[in-house]
Amino acid sequence: MGVIDRIRKIGERWFLTEPLLFAVYCSHEFCENDSLAVAMRTGNRKVEFAPKILENASDAVLTEFLKVEMFRILLKHPYQRQPPFAAKPLLTRASNATIADVYEVSRGVKKQMTGTELNLPGGLCFEEYYNLLKEGAASANCESAGDAADDGDGEKSALGNGCAGEQGESASGEGAADGKGGENNVGSSRDSWGKTREKLDELISELWDEDEEACCDINGFIEVAEADNNWGSISGKLQGIIKASKKVDMDYRKMLSLFKTSVISSKRRLTRMRPNRRFGFEAMGSRYELSTNLLIAVDVSGSVTDKSLSFFFSVINRLFKYGIEKMDVLQFDAKIQDEPEPLKKACKTVKVMGRGGTSFQPAADYYCAHPEYDGLIYFTDGYAPPPKFNTKRPIDVLWVLCGKSAYDANGKRIKTLKRNRVTYIPGI
Repeated sequence: MGVIDRIRKIGERWFLTEPLLFAVYCSHEFCENDSLAVAMRTGNRKVEFAPKILENASDAVLTEFLKVEMFRILLKHPYQRQPPFAAKPLLTRASNATIADVYEVSRGVKKQMTGTELNLPGGLCFEEYYNLLKEGAASANCESAGDAADDGDGEKSALGNGCAGEQGESASGEGAADGKGGENNVGSSRDSWGKTREKLDELISELWDEDEEACCDINGFIEVAEADNNWGSISGKLQGIIKASKKVDMDYRKMLSLFKTSVISSKRRLTRMRPNRRFGFEAMGSRYELSTNLLIAVDVSGSVTDKSLSFFFSVINRLFKYGIEKMDVLQFDAKIQDEPEPLKKACKTVKVMGRGGTSFQPAADYYCAHPEYDGLIYFTDGYAPPPKFNTKRPIDVLWVLCGKSAYDANGKRIKTLKRNRVTYIPGI
């Protein structure tokens, strides 16, 4: 019996015993991929698997691989929640750590899930695990785990969701090729295996991309399971984070993009040279000039860290390239600290000043007094009274708060301001 037939048999069993997993199973197309160097991966509404790797796996191991991928989908890791400009290998490891934290993965499969061998704290969400890995907090543990694998029986675990055994053997055998068995060869072998593992982890999350429609469908399956209270064998702990995944906080990248669209589209010009969409040349058409000037007001009081500023500027730099003619950065705490300067220069020069007080009014006054700016972005923690915008012209203001706690404390109050929107950047 081929691998695809065995997978179908598992799906048929789930029809009776695992209604939620069965619903997810039916929502994705299963595709053989002989060139795939990992056992299984998900993304783009499909599940790819490698027959050459899985043909000798027992039914229990095959079921376990399939369950792990179904849990990834239910947690929406392939379709949502990816940090901006994310490193794919770290996404895989963060996803593995999240699943292993709430689901008892069998020992054989767990060995092949990179990230689960690290001594990471429990009870964190996907984004938090990603940030831990990104910051290199677990680098020492990762190195010791590699040493432990070498000091055993000479074999390497196939880290990365089920890589081919030949790759693990060739990586571990590299150091023994030289009869001298010197330290340089051992180090070379470790480096080679590290690169191999990196590539395998990248393969697993290679297809992951934002897909709101897929997220809506998955949330529908979860809602049915909640309404019927029929979760199959899914544990209460895993049920909890699956339910929580329906309420992932707003995507600040989307909010920034919406803000960009709104300030650009305000540059509407009527013209006789273009037909009206509804009435043809009998009415004037519209032309949108893609040139927008933004003022970015950065809170440089001590409550905003250098790390937060650096991350914020990185996001702004990438999201506001097209159609933005000019971006000036204004530093403020209780008052404006200096004249606005271009974003490129500000990225290198803006530093936290360490002052105590914060007032949003000076930046609001400056924005209102300079009509050449089409929009204003505040980057702050939000801990100060809201400003008044003393102008009759339409304004567009977006508040980007540095962290969820700041959003929870101040977001509701900011939303009451007319033509003001608010979001936050998590994990900084």
